[in-house]
Order: sequence, then C-alpha cells, then structure tokens
Amino acid sequence: MEPIDERNAAATMRLLCVAAMGTFVSQGLLYPALPLYLHQDLGTTLAVAGLVMSSQSIAALLARPWSGKFLDSRGRKPLLIAGPALTMCTAVALLGVRSVPAVLVLRMLQGVSNAMFYGAATATVADIAPPARRATYLARYSLFFYLGFATGPALAELLISRWSFHAVWIAVIVASAWGALLAFKLPETGGRRTDYVPLPLWKRFFHPVAVGPGVPYFCVGVGWTTIGAFLALYARNIGMASSGWLFVALSATVMVTRSMSGNLADRFGRKAVATPCAAACAAGLAVLALFPRPVGAFAGVILFAAGYAGIFPTLLAMVVDRAPEAERGQAMGSFNMYFDIGAPVGGFVAGRLIDHGGYRLGFGAMAAVALVGVLLLVGGAIPSDRPVAAARS
Repeated sequence: MEPIDERNAAATMRLLCVAAMGTFVSQGLLYPALPLYLHQDLGTTLAVAGLVMSSQSIAALLARPWSGKFLDSRGRKPLLIAGPALTMCTAVALLGVRSVPAVLVLRMLQGVSNAMFYGAATATVADIAPPARRATYLARYSLFFYLGFATGPALAELLISRWSFHAVWIAVIVASAWGALLAFKLPETGGRRTDYVPLPLWKRFFHPVAVGPGVPYFCVGVGWTTIGAFLALYARNIGMASSGWLFVALSATVMVTRSMSGNLADRFGRKAVATPCAAACAAGLAVLALFPRPVGAFAGVILFAAGYAGIFPTLLAMVVDRAPEAERGQAMGSFNMYFDIGAPVGGFVAGRLIDHGGYRLGFGAMAAVALVGVLLLVGGAIPSDRPVAAARS
C-alpha cells in the first residue's frame, strides 16, 4: 500500500472511531447484561457466570493467530466488517436461547468477533500513525472503546429495569449493525502482500517482541476482567441499586486520563509510564477488596481505571515500535493474547473465590496478581527505553 497522507489519515481515523463506537457500545451492553441474565434468569452460580463471560477471551485467544495472519497477508478491512457482523448474529440468537451451553457458545463467538475487529482496528491505527506519535494515536482511538464501555452498561441497566433482557439484545443488534455498515466506508490500509511469509504458529502465539510487555499486561488484565464480570453483582452486594454509575465512572476516568497517557508515553518513554499505571491498578483492586461500600467502590474503580488507561496503549505502542512492519498484525495479536489468557483467570478463578470467600477475597487476589506486574516492570521484565520522539529525531 502507498503511504497514507496526513489529511486522509485524519479522515480515516475519524471514520474508524465512529465505526468502533458502534462495536464497543454493543460489547458494553453485554458486560452487565449477560452475568445478570445467567445468574438471575438461568440460575447459574457466580463461578459459572464468570466462566461464560471469560470464555469470550478463550475464543479470542484461539482466533488471534489466524486473524493476525489474515491481517498481515490479506489486509484489515474484511475483518473490520466481519467482526461486528458476527456480534450482531449472536445477539439475534440470544433472542431465542434459554440454556447456559447455548449462551456459552454465543459468548465464544463474540470472542472471535472481538479478535477480528479489535486486531484489524488497532493495526489500522498503527498503519496511519506517525511513529513519534504512535502511543498518542492508539490512546486516542481506544478512548472510543471506553466511551462505548461507559454508554453500553448504563444503557443495559436501564433497558433491563424498564423492559427486559430482550431489549438489550435488540440494542446490541442495532449497535453492531452500525459498526459493520460504517466499516464498509473505511479504506484498506494494509492490503494483500505478495511477499508474505507465514510465521511459525508458536511465534504467532508468543511473538518475541510481545512477551516482555505482555506478561505485565496479563497481570493487570485479570483485574479488568474481574471488574467487568462482577461489578454489576458487587454493586448490588454493597447496597447500590445498579452498577450503571460505576461503569460510567470507570469509563469516564479512562477517557480523561488516557487522553494524556499516550502523549506522556511518547515524550518520556513507555516503561516510565507503564510502571506507575500498573501500581494504580493494583491499588484500585485493593480498595475494592478492603472498602466494600459505595464510596470505596467509586474510589477503587476510578483508581484502577486511571492506571489501566495508561498501561494498555503504552505497552501496545512498545510492541508496534519493535515489530517488523510485515509482522505487525501478528505481533499486536500476540500482545492481546496475554489479556485473553488472563481473562479466564479473572472470570472463573475470581468467581470461585467470591463464591467461597466473598468479594474481599476475589478482588484482593486480583490485586496481588496486578502487584506481580508492577514488580516485573520494576525488576526489568521490560528494558528501559528512550522517548520515541527523541529516539527518532
């Protein structure tokens, strides 16, 4: 592909973000709705609800080697369209299913959808971003994920309280269709590569440039999944009517702080930003464990969100910095796998701990895992790096 000029890059970025908003709203709608549906309507335990929710990441983990290979050999646009289209189909199916195994299968298909769209979208952003502003572009794009994550759960809680779970599934259909239709208008920034040489399967799972950033991301990701899977139930446990405002606080904090974190990572270096962000994630989970009251819930969610806002685009930008261009999609997919591996831990293991010892034990254990990520960063899991802008000047 020919290099994209600045004006077309800006137009592509705007359209991609609007298309992504539809996809991310649909994902946000499912976060509180599916655990509540499984626990309240289908009568599952919290551990089973957590396992079903985290099965999305298991499916995404298995799909990423294929999707990364597709992105590097065939281009970005087909998966930008196919991802939200598949989510739309699963929501149509949810209108008619009443069994836990069927919901499990649909949740796994949503994981494949996520692997398709998210990998293609982040690769597109990396394609059009100037190298010295790569973390800034990735952070700006990911704001729309959290805008969707703020809007979707709050809307789902409203639809459930006023109508039913079916109203949520219909909203998912509409939001996903929006994302898929707008993706048709996006240009192809990758395209077919006649010189493409496939990587060995092990390297698509654990690309060398993704290992150092990926392990701390795993440690933080288990906390993100625990919050996503159990915040709706946690809120009711501590006497709140719903989790809607907690999800709004989570996403609003990420949006405010992420708008600054990418620029900081470009100016001061990736590791200098990632380390305190991981520490904030561990502290936020600890607050949720130790102060199970509404004020503690808001404080813990905000603290965790502020840390997570910075660590994801910072570590992802480090992967893109180091990956060969012909392997960019696969390296980025490999990095995201560390979250996919951590999600079942955050879903099932935290659910088991909550079932047996309450939310204090569940969130406290995830805080300890996040602290391991901090120690890895401090101890040299990622080598020190120079600011990208300075390194390229």
